[in-house]
Amino acid sequence: MTSLLAAADAPAAGAPEAQIAIATLFASFTTALLLWLVLAHIKGKTTLLQRAGDSTGRLLGMEPWAALPFAVGTVGLISGGFGVFWDISLHAGVGRDEGPLANPSHYFILYALYSLFAAGLLSIGLHQTAKHPSVRAVRLPGGMTAPIGGLLMLICGAFALTGFPLDDIWHRMFGQDVTLWGPTHLVMINGAILSVPVLAVLVLEAKRAVGQKPSDPARSLGEQIVRVTLPGALLFAIAFWATEFDWGIQQYRLVWQPLLMSVAGALALICGRLWLGRGGALRVVAFYLVARGAMELAVMALGQTAPSMPLFIVEALVIEALAWNRKLVREPLKFGLIAGPIVGLASFAGMYAYSQVAMPTPWTTAIIAEGLPTAILAGLAGGLLGALLGAGMRGNLPVQKTRRTAAWAAAGILVVLGANALWTSNPTDMRAQVTLTPVPSASGERQAIVTARIPDEIAKNPEWRSATAWQGGGIITRRMEEIAPGLYRSDGPVPLHGTWKTSIRINADRAMLNLPLYLPREPSIPTPGVTRPDQFTATFLSDHEVMQTERKDYVPGWLWTPAALLMLLLCGAFITALAMGIARAAGDEPGDDDTPRSAPPKPEPAPRPTAARVPVPTA
Repeated sequence: MTSLLAAADAPAAGAPEAQIAIATLFASFTTALLLWLVLAHIKGKTTLLQRAGDSTGRLLGMEPWAALPFAVGTVGLISGGFGVFWDISLHAGVGRDEGPLANPSHYFILYALYSLFAAGLLSIGLHQTAKHPSVRAVRLPGGMTAPIGGLLMLICGAFALTGFPLDDIWHRMFGQDVTLWGPTHLVMINGAILSVPVLAVLVLEAKRAVGQKPSDPARSLGEQIVRVTLPGALLFAIAFWATEFDWGIQQYRLVWQPLLMSVAGALALICGRLWLGRGGALRVVAFYLVARGAMELAVMALGQTAPSMPLFIVEALVIEALAWNRKLVREPLKFGLIAGPIVGLASFAGMYAYSQVAMPTPWTTAIIAEGLPTAILAGLAGGLLGALLGAGMRGNLPVQKTRRTAAWAAAGILVVLGANALWTSNPTDMRAQVTLTPVPSASGERQAIVTARIPDEIAKNPEWRSATAWQGGGIITRRMEEIAPGLYRSDGPVPLHGTWKTSIRINADRAMLNLPLYLPREPSIPTPGVTRPDQFTATFLSDHEVMQTERKDYVPGWLWTPAALLMLLLCGAFITALAMGIARAAGDEPGDDDTPRSAPPKPEPAPRPTAARVPVPTA
C-alpha cells in the first residue's frame, strides 16, 4: 500500500492535485449557476430559458422542454465526438498527457458530458411551466414532474461525468491503461453513446404531448432533420466502440470488429428504415458519412493520424432491398429477425473486402471460422434491438411479453459473443529470430526493415500480423508478409528511436502476442526501455504487457478484477434503467393516458391515473 500511494504522484498515475482542484471548482460553479437559472425560471424570476426554449421549439418543431435540451445535447455530442477523436489521435500518436486539463481535447469531452447533464436539468425545469407537458411524466419529490427523456438525459450526464473522477482514481491505483476500452473510459463513453436513444425519447414525448401519434408525419423541416440525425448519430456512436481497430492499435482480438460492426449496422440502420420509411437506411448512412468524415478531416487538419472509416453502405443497401417487402416492414420484430442476420453476413463480407484496401490491419481467412458466425449472430441481436427501437419511435411496440423476450434474447446473444471475444489464451515460450536491416532516414535517426522467423503455429495464418509503431509522433503499421516458409518481412521501415514504441504484433486465434523491437526508457513509470541489436532472438510477450507499459505491475490481481467488475456493474445498472425508461416512453402500458394535459378531460366511467401519478418508470 505504501508503494501504491508513493507512486500516485508520478505523471503516469493520475492528475496533478492542482488540476483536480481547478476542475472541481469549475464544475461546482457551473452547476450552481445552472441550478439557479432553472429555479429562477420555475419561480418566474427570469424568462431567459422560456425564450430560448420557444425559439428552439419553433426551429425544431418540438415542445420547448424537448427542443432546447435536444439542441444542447446534440451540440454537446458533436463536441464530444470531435474531442474523443482528437484525444485518441493524441494518445496514440504522442502518448500520455500530464493531466486532464493539460490535454486540449479533454475540454471538448468535458463540455459534451456536462451538456448532457445540463440538457436533463433544462428539460425538467422547462417542463414545470409547459403548456403541453409530457403525458407520461414522472413525479419528483416536491411536487415537480419530469419528462422521461429529460430524466434519462440527466442520468446519462451524471453517469458519464462520474467517469472523470473514477478515471483519475483508476490511474492512481493501476497506472495509465492507454486503451479506449479501459473500464472507466467505458463509463464515460456509454453515458454519452446511450444518450442518443434518450434524445429520441424526447422527440417521442414531445409529439404525444400535443396529441400527435408517433407515426404522424414531421411537422417541420427541423423535425425531419431531427429524425435523420438520431439514427445517424446512433450508427456513429455504436461504430465508435471499434475505433481502436480503425487506427490499427487494437488491443483486443480481431473478432470484436465484425461483432461491433454488425451490431452497429443492424441496430441503427434497421431502426432508421422503420422510422424514416423508404430510403431511410441510405439517409442514415449519408448522415453518418458526413459526420464521421468531418471528424476525421478535423483530426487531419490538426496534424494527427486519422482512422480508417467503416462505410456501412453494403448494409444499408441490403436493408433497403429487404424492405421492398412492405408486409415484412409492417411487422418490425419479424423484419429485424430476418434482416439482422443478413445484415451481419453482408457486414462481414463488406468489411473483409474493405479491410484489404483501407484498414491498417487487413483481415485474413483465419477470421472466417469464428468471425462469420459471430457477425451473423451479432446482426441478429442488433436487428432485434433496432426493430424494437424503430417500432417504439413509430408507436407500435409489440406487447410487453414479446418485447421483453426479444430484448433479453438480444442481450443474451451479445453477452455470450462478448465473453467469447474476451477469452484469450497465450502460448508460452514462442520465440522469433529477428533481423533489423537499417534504412537511412532524413533525420538520421535509426529505422529498419523487420525480418523475422516466427513459429508457424502463431504466424502461418493469424487474424493479423504486423509491425506497429506508435506514440512517437504518429502511428505506423507495416504488414508482415511471408517471403519464405516461416520467414516474414515488413513492407516498409519502422522507427527505432525517440519516444516510439515499436513491436511485432500477432493475433492468432485466442493468442494476443507482442515482441517489442524498441521501447523508450521512462523513469517516471519506471520502465528500463528496450533497444535491440540488428540481429537477436527473443520471446513473445502478452500484447497487453507491451502495449500498456504504463500499467502498474505491482497492483495485486485481486484488486483489479473486482474493480473492473464494479465498473461493469455500474454500466449494467445504467443500461437497465435506460431500457425501462425507453420502454415506458415508447410503449402502450396498461393505464397510460395519451391525452395531452392541455386538452379538456374526456368523461370516463372511472378516473384513470395520469402519468404524473406514476412514481417511477416501469418496463
